[in-house]
Amino acid sequence: MHFSMAGVDASPIGLILWGIFVGYVFTSVGAAGGILAGVGHMSIFGLKKANMVKPMNQILTLVSPIVGTPLYLREKRIVVPTAVALGLGGIVGALIGSTLSSSLLKEMKTFQPYFGLFTLGISLRIAYECTGKFINGQKDVKAANNLFAAKVKELKASGKMNEIKEIGVNFTKIGIQNTFTFAGQEFKYSAVTVFITGLIVAVISASLGVGGGFLLVPFMTSVMGFPMYIVAGTSVLSILVSSSTSILNYVSMGSQVDIKFLAFELIGVAIGTVVAARVSKYINARYMKIFLAIVLFYIGLKYVLLLVGVNI
Repeated sequence: MHFSMAGVDASPIGLILWGIFVGYVFTSVGAAGGILAGVGHMSIFGLKKANMVKPMNQILTLVSPIVGTPLYLREKRIVVPTAVALGLGGIVGALIGSTLSSSLLKEMKTFQPYFGLFTLGISLRIAYECTGKFINGQKDVKAANNLFAAKVKELKASGKMNEIKEIGVNFTKIGIQNTFTFAGQEFKYSAVTVFITGLIVAVISASLGVGGGFLLVPFMTSVMGFPMYIVAGTSVLSILVSSSTSILNYVSMGSQVDIKFLAFELIGVAIGTVVAARVSKYINARYMKIFLAIVLFYIGLKYVLLLVGVNI
């Protein structure tokens, strides 16, 4: 099928299958959805306009936040003031990042090496998360996760799942310095730090045309010490805000989006998201991350080497 706005010929089945892969990886690993979407757009389907690729990447990464945010809110698994601070910083950062990228990285020959450099960084980060040092350092986070899971199991066995909100996120102090409890444990953080982080992450992610989960998740787990049960929801809500801002800004500056092309991919992403939610628990997450790290390292290296005219 010919997609006139994108200027390429592509199989609808191929678009759907790639969307399934992107949706599955993004949902099961929690990162790299936008990166994989970009690889598909540039290297598999051959889109030639960098400023078209960026917002189209980000539109694909919005499926998970749109579907997941209401669920996380109902279960009180979103640290809402944190997400708001990240989102406010994200709005500013997304406007800066997309505006600069639209003018400075409008050609594929300049955008792809930049995209590749960050992809290399992400691959190394994911590889690090597979090491024993990182895993052992996450014991406190895992303890909170296990405690919440045990309490959920207890409530389910007693038929009192409506009480899950009682063990969810509950704030005792909101302001510049914030304090909340989750599953009986107390957490503290500075709203200023979160705002600045949201701004920086959004500048990078908007300029790349990705969601930013690959930076937000490590920040909240490793720096802030939040359990993954609340990191996922908090991350997707802030990404929903910053990515939407970035997409709208790209479009307002003249970037085109091929809706028909995206429609087939979005069908695939939705399917991949559902499949991952059902089967990812049966697949070793560490092996999945190792595979993804290798793939992303190759992709990143391929794009970076374009700077010196080497094609691998």
